[in-house]
Amino acid sequence: MDEFEFEIVDNDKRNFSRYPLERLKAIAPTYAERSPQRLACVELIAEREHALAQGEIRQAAKRAKWALILSVVSLVVAVGFVIVFPILRPVPREQPVVVRRATAYKPPAPKVVVPVEVPPEREPEPLPPLLSAPPPTRGGQ
Repeated sequence: MDEFEFEIVDNDKRNFSRYPLERLKAIAPTYAERSPQRLACVELIAEREHALAQGEIRQAAKRAKWALILSVVSLVVAVGFVIVFPILRPVPREQPVVVRRATAYKPPAPKVVVPVEVPPEREPEPLPPLLSAPPPTRGGQ
């Protein structure tokens, strides 16, 4: 293409630049195969699709960056808990062993059992003769 044809394509690009991408895709096949209008439409379509792809790539990169930051933060927090938790947890301290001087053994004082006196009106009844007899032994002895 010579300089004149490039200028025509640029003029057509300026004219077609106000159309949305869907409209450009619809009208591009209506022009002749190597016409300046079709070349202008194809160039605009390529530029706009490239810009859309770049925007998608930027958005995916931004999401990937946030995912990476979140995963690093969660890893640091998890490692921090593993390191800090044992330090902050109260450690049971052993009681010191006190050594006392040996003293003579003193047995505990015997407990005094005081018999309970039952008033006569509350005395238990005697057992029947069958229950008061010793149980039978084996072999009839």
